[in-house]
Amino acid sequence: MEVAISLVLPIFGIIGLGYAAVRSRLMSDAGIDGLDVYVFTFGIPSLLFRNLSHTVLPDTLPWGLWISYYGAMLAIWAAGSLFARFVMGRPPADAVILGFGGGQGNVVMLGIPIILTGFGPEAGAPLFLLLAFHGLILITTATLLLEMTRAQTGAPVGGPRILLAGFKASAKNPIIIGLGAGLIWGQTGVALPGVIDKTVEMVSLTAIPCALFVLGGTLTRYHIRRSIGAASMAVTMKLVVHPALVFALTHYVFGLDKLWVAVATVLAGMPTGVYSSILANRYQAAPGAASSAVVMATGTSIVTLTLLLNFFLD
Repeated sequence: MEVAISLVLPIFGIIGLGYAAVRSRLMSDAGIDGLDVYVFTFGIPSLLFRNLSHTVLPDTLPWGLWISYYGAMLAIWAAGSLFARFVMGRPPADAVILGFGGGQGNVVMLGIPIILTGFGPEAGAPLFLLLAFHGLILITTATLLLEMTRAQTGAPVGGPRILLAGFKASAKNPIIIGLGAGLIWGQTGVALPGVIDKTVEMVSLTAIPCALFVLGGTLTRYHIRRSIGAASMAVTMKLVVHPALVFALTHYVFGLDKLWVAVATVLAGMPTGVYSSILANRYQAAPGAASSAVVMATGTSIVTLTLLLNFFLD
């Protein structure tokens, strides 16, 4: 437990610093937004590039890993949406968002720092294989479902157009570019020139603390407003049911390597990401519950992630 606590507390300490900096107005929202652009465009891609350039990928496609993680995610999403729709009596768009909050986690700003810090560069391979399709699957599916709820009111919906836009957005995503470039460069077996390697290394070293600081700063924009019951359902699905299901599938059904089981399970245990609140506000679908879920899940994850990491690192 001591190892897990010593890993989690500094990480949430930096998140707290970012939160306090914005709350005390030592740093503006514009400053956080600028730092966010740096992290997303340069910091995290450089970190992933360096890790993957030294990572050996499996010879066969990891269907067990993908089915375990994404199968569990989609199952949680469906279960949460059905519960919200038929038990809580929420309208279709609200049900989509609440289910989305139970399946979509903060895998970039929090997941990457925790996993690479806790499990080391060796975790790069399973992490890459999971992140490569994360945004494409979740965001495209969520947008398509929300547009379909609009169609019920007579608004036009373009499924192929949404899917094509999702593929284009993923191809231009700096995180995906960093992942792909690191993978390709690593297969060449050629070392980066000294000056370039040192530059990438220096930028990559800033990625984790800056990402955590930005996460703390952006949390000031989300509040526990209302719909606590609906938010609690999403948080429980995200922090408890999702990682438990992923662990059961990776360990008992597919018998994956221990490190791969750990990476997939801990990634599944990341708290609800802020994108669920962004989508909720854009479509005016349960914005209060979505905002509450982000804050509640992030705060509660201090405990749940400590327990998860202790399980795998002890």
